[in-house]
Amino acid sequence: MSNVLLGTRDWERLAKAAGFKPARMALLCAMSERHLQRLFKQYFRSTPRFWLRELQCRLAKDLIAHGYSSKAAAAELNFATQAHFCREFKKVHGASPQCFAPNHLGLRSPRGLTALRLAAECIA
Repeated sequence: MSNVLLGTRDWERLAKAAGFKPARMALLCAMSERHLQRLFKQYFRSTPRFWLRELQCRLAKDLIAHGYSSKAAAAELNFATQAHFCREFKKVHGASPQCFAPNHLGLRSPRGLTALRLAAECIA
């Protein structure tokens, strides 16, 4: 396996190209899904499915912080439904997607510090 493919950015690009599906990712790498699982266990200490879910939720957090709605972020990142997206997001980040929205964080209000404290409470 080439060292280029082991770079984090390459895996993320590959995940997006595969629609965040482990089987498609393995096909794009020209390997079996089981071999992909072994590589992920060796290099990332995770399964491809778990790693992809965390990646999707991390990307969703960035999208929501930039003003995307939960529905738009779910569609952009290939989640089946908005409810499924919200459930997975909360599992990964410990808070709902709305907690990371710019309006919730107070980025558009004059009382920014108060809103940031409320967001911290929402996460905790």
